[in-house]
Amino acid sequence: MFKYNTCSNIKNYKRLVCIRWRHSVMLLDGIHQLLYSCLIGFRLNTCRNNDKQSQRHRNIGINPFFRVPFFSVFFLFYFINPLFAANASDEHAASNKYRLVWTDDPTSTMTVIWDQLKGNEASVYYGETDHGRQYWKYKLRQAPQSKRWLYYNMNTFYAKLQNLKPDATYYFVIKDCTGTSDRYYFRTAPDKPKAFTFIAGGDTKSSGKPLEAGRASNKMVARLRPLFVMFNGDFNSGDGTYPDRWQQWLTDWFELTTTADGRMIPLVPVHGNHENGNLTVLHRIFASPFQYANENNVYYSLTFGGDFFHIIALNSELDEGGDQRKWLEADLSAHRNDVFKIAGYHKPFHPHTQKKPENEYQYEQWAGLFYEYGLNISLDGDSHMHKITYPLKPSTEKGSFQGFVRDDEKGTMFIGEGSWGAYPRDNNDDKPWTLQSVSCNQVKWIHVRPEKDAQPASLEIFTVITGQYEENDEQTLFVDAVESLSESDVFQIPANIKFFVGNDSLKSVKYPFYLNNQ
Repeated sequence: MFKYNTCSNIKNYKRLVCIRWRHSVMLLDGIHQLLYSCLIGFRLNTCRNNDKQSQRHRNIGINPFFRVPFFSVFFLFYFINPLFAANASDEHAASNKYRLVWTDDPTSTMTVIWDQLKGNEASVYYGETDHGRQYWKYKLRQAPQSKRWLYYNMNTFYAKLQNLKPDATYYFVIKDCTGTSDRYYFRTAPDKPKAFTFIAGGDTKSSGKPLEAGRASNKMVARLRPLFVMFNGDFNSGDGTYPDRWQQWLTDWFELTTTADGRMIPLVPVHGNHENGNLTVLHRIFASPFQYANENNVYYSLTFGGDFFHIIALNSELDEGGDQRKWLEADLSAHRNDVFKIAGYHKPFHPHTQKKPENEYQYEQWAGLFYEYGLNISLDGDSHMHKITYPLKPSTEKGSFQGFVRDDEKGTMFIGEGSWGAYPRDNNDDKPWTLQSVSCNQVKWIHVRPEKDAQPASLEIFTVITGQYEENDEQTLFVDAVESLSESDVFQIPANIKFFVGNDSLKSVKYPFYLNNQ
């Protein structure tokens, strides 16, 4: 028979009342500020519908007889409902187009950027422990340091997370007056030599089959989980000034490159010729760094792993000489002794399709610096195809071609030429020093490994084919059947992935080049 212990239950009830009271006292002020700011419009006056409604909210806000019962209801609800806090995150934030960009030290910072659809207040809640969408449990919070209103019909908020631990996983949500986003996470770069992968490519379009090919390449990013992506220019069709095309690109990037478990991949953006209608657009959409106090000069570099890996984002749409050459030489000189130095830019020196002209001036300004300071890999785009060269050094000596001769020991390998999504062009302009070329949609998946067990530090370059066209223009995409990698082994070759395999039957190309003969 059930025995009801009155004293025990009264005692437990009193204990519960005391606990709930303490919780209520601590949270009441926070609830008051949050709900009153977001729902009533007092002080911050957010989430306005129209001027009359805003005025009515302000009138209510100064009415003490309204405020007491209004918050008493919430207080009482919390007091009697232990699940109140858990339910507080049920509504979703009024924001989208999330993207992560490295704009500073990638070992200790991450810039979170989004389009705020409603209201003018939102914050990133984050930490090393996964609390799902329970934003109040995250130890750290960062409000946007800057906002850009109605830029390309987006309200762009920029929150730079700082003082992060290197080589660490951080979980985060975005909380605004409407609700809380889904939970996402990212990884910071290591500050010591450590193996990782990254993806490089460029050139996407805004409609038709090229749009779908670009989406397939985006999905491949989520399948392979690289540490970051260097996107080498030409984000959409046109000249970079169409708001709807940027919004479509950003939506696709967020929705398709984010993994099923919520990992987001940081971007390293590069300016291309299809951004030339607005030379500041990468800074304004991605917060990309610029030089000489001029937002037009979007070129910059990042270093991680100590002196292990240095990557440079150049701008082939500006004067490659002058200030940019001066900056490049200083940057390369400062990192002369880094193990790996990688440069990314949009237009190749010598395209591998007859549809594109040679870029002799660019070659004259940069090729000598690349060789003098030991640049290992050059990444380009623009031509909409795949190419990899032998290691090259600038030379006009006998046997040279278009200013280059092969130098397997100290030369720079030139890889890329775009086609992330853009319609592939014919690979009809190979050179004597061309190692591979083909017409397809593709990205470069690069494995970076430090020296270990008497093996040298190395780069292994896989050309991942994401789309092809038949003679009748029928498009085939190669992504949906590809196995998704796990966090525990991002170096595994996933099932059903399609690599380009050259005449040498190698599915990858290694640097230093002699490793290909082992």
